[in-house]
Amino acid sequence: MVRPLIDELLDVTSPVPPGEIERLLVKSLREHAYDEVLAALASASDEEPRRRLNRVFSSFGMVDRYIEALNHPSASVRLSAANAIQSACSVAYGSEPNPDADYDAVIGALIPLLADPDPDVLQRVTWLLCMLGPGVVEPMRHVRRHGPGKLRARALSVLAAVGGEEALSAADRAAVERLIRIKLLDDQARPLDVCFTSWIAVPGGDQQGITELLDLFEARPATFALGHDVGAHDSHDGFEYGRVYVTPEVDGWTLVLGPWCNPVDHDRAEDVLRVVTELSRRYGKAQAYYFGEQGGGSGWLVAENGDVVRRCRGSWKAVDAQYTLGTPLPEERTACIKEGLTLDNEEEWADFAPYLAPELACQLGVSPFDLGPDTRVRGTGIVALTPYAREHRRPNTGAYDI
Repeated sequence: MVRPLIDELLDVTSPVPPGEIERLLVKSLREHAYDEVLAALASASDEEPRRRLNRVFSSFGMVDRYIEALNHPSASVRLSAANAIQSACSVAYGSEPNPDADYDAVIGALIPLLADPDPDVLQRVTWLLCMLGPGVVEPMRHVRRHGPGKLRARALSVLAAVGGEEALSAADRAAVERLIRIKLLDDQARPLDVCFTSWIAVPGGDQQGITELLDLFEARPATFALGHDVGAHDSHDGFEYGRVYVTPEVDGWTLVLGPWCNPVDHDRAEDVLRVVTELSRRYGKAQAYYFGEQGGGSGWLVAENGDVVRRCRGSWKAVDAQYTLGTPLPEERTACIKEGLTLDNEEEWADFAPYLAPELACQLGVSPFDLGPDTRVRGTGIVALTPYAREHRRPNTGAYDI
């Protein structure tokens, strides 16, 4: 009875909706169907059959059997078992714990797979452990203290992702800091492109002076990779205003990266206007930019000698006009001419401005998107907390590339 249903499920020409077959297998034939579906998963070689079988497999909700399947010789089955456990047990994004699941048993079964030879299984298990809540912390600490050695590196990543820096032992924190110092010895510039990129640009390399003027604190050395990862993390799932990455001097400029720097953000615009003006008074000029990579719009702020020269926002929204200060820059007109557009044509400008920030940054100084191995670098970068963290809350830490 079960095998014909599975064959029908895998027949892409079948007129029977896959959902109907899934309902029969999961609701009516649950105990008999599980082993047959698992066997079919183990032998499936194409993506579409695996996708259909994985959907059914995850719907059984049999966590104890999924735990057993984590030891299966087939990587496809192990991956499906991890996916099924994620569906049944994840407490991420506010989900309630599954009252029928033994979370200690789940975590204990997943830990050996932190050394799984299949990269997809390894990545899925790492993600899954991070989604099972604070109960993961002590088992990961145990692995860090007692091994086995082949699991220690991944256990550190899980610990950092689940509990942040606070979950790490003093020895682990020291080891991370030591690794950062080693990486900094031959650190190379790289593009600092995240989906929603905000930055302040100041000429010269007075990192300490910039840090003091911006009232940043608890600065720690950081590689370009770490700065990028922190920026990417802080620009997603709600903007994090409590932390920034300050580059070393790059091609004669210092960049401060993070949502706190956005010159056209409703919550940050006036404060960014103030600090950029102050920076320009000390350093002759200063700028701030925002760019949303996937249609998120642009914004720029240019100040010289303590005066605002220009602020503009382009995002196809009526509120854009509220941010406008000063008259168009020569570089704005040049960019329009290069594209065959007329800056005075409001409709053409409204369609063009949302993409302009990176080009203006390049024309007026240095763009974080253009950094790379050929960039002249002097000094080392830092990650630091902003006044927002002092006044509101400290940012959550996590697992970042270094």
